[in-house]
Amino acid sequence: MTPVDEVDDWVVRQLAVLSIPPRPAEEITAQQSLTEDLGVDSLAFIEALVSFEEKFGVRLDEDRLLLSSYAKVQDLADYLRDSRTS
Repeated sequence: MTPVDEVDDWVVRQLAVLSIPPRPAEEITAQQSLTEDLGVDSLAFIEALVSFEEKFGVRLDEDRLLLSSYAKVQDLADYLRDSRTS
C-alpha cells in the first residue's frame, strides 16, 4: 500500500465509525461533506485527528484543527497526507 493509499484508507475507515449514523466504509466517497453527508461533529473530528497523530507519529498544525476548514472527505485526506511529508 502506498503512503497515499494508506492515508486515504485510514480517513475512510475513521469516518465510517465516526459518522452519524456509522456506515460502511464502502459508502464513503471523497466528495462527501464531512458535516452534511456524514454528520461528523467537532468532537468526532478532533478524536480522528488525535488518532491520526498517534498512528502516523506526526504533529498537526493547531491552526488547521477546525472542522470548518475541511468541507469534504478529500480535503481532510489531502491535508493529512501532506502533513506526513512536511
